[in-house]
Amino acid sequence: MKFSCASYMGKEKYEIKEKVFYTQALNERQMGAIFIPKKNGQLPGVVLIHGGGWNSRSYEDMNSVAKSLASHGYTVFNINYRFAPKDLHPAPIDDLTLAMDYFKAHASELKLDPSRIALWGYSAGGHIASYYALTNSNSSSKVQAVVSGGAPYDFTWYPYSPIIKKYMGDYRDKCLNAYIEASPVFKITESAPPFFLYHAIEDKLVEFAQSTSFEARLKTFNIPVERHQVSWWGHATTFIFSNASVKKGIQFLEKHL
Repeated sequence: MKFSCASYMGKEKYEIKEKVFYTQALNERQMGAIFIPKKNGQLPGVVLIHGGGWNSRSYEDMNSVAKSLASHGYTVFNINYRFAPKDLHPAPIDDLTLAMDYFKAHASELKLDPSRIALWGYSAGGHIASYYALTNSNSSSKVQAVVSGGAPYDFTWYPYSPIIKKYMGDYRDKCLNAYIEASPVFKITESAPPFFLYHAIEDKLVEFAQSTSFEARLKTFNIPVERHQVSWWGHATTFIFSNASVKKGIQFLEKHL
């Protein structure tokens, strides 16, 4: 079953390139789809990273967000990445790096302005996007903005999470330093890009407080951050139904790209 998250449509027409491999391996976990608006000019770009606990799901879950972005004039690369437990942290980060390199290398044919790229992820995808953005904030690979929904930003909150154990290779107290290293909250610097966070108050899988805590930490570094809290719904239902989150995320990108 494929999820289809909420959308917010613009007026731009676009084309879709399916099964674009961003490595030479031709691995289905290292491919995605590229959405290219038909308008002229160098366009801002967004790389999308799906959720699924670092061990399941597909880029197709993010297709509605991709279509929303493309219809508003963004070139979009909606990607897969390798899964745990076969490939542990930081394999998804490494794959995002390769996808970013591919995206920029093909900028001219994709109508992409490589100086205006943002990341957008949900759940595990939000973690991957945030970690990449913060660990590259002082390099030529810096992105201009991040939209992250329902993500865990501090792994140290979870001593016995079976999901994080599968991604990290063990429980927290057996590899505490690795949990700290893999947590975006500990990677923030003054050069971090602006963030838009959205999260359900009733999220039972990833606590709402993960976002409020991360937001506060970003603010201590004077990083521009906006947060949208979703009432009533939980983790999956926010992803599937929260049209307001997608709309606000795109409006945030319009300000920063």
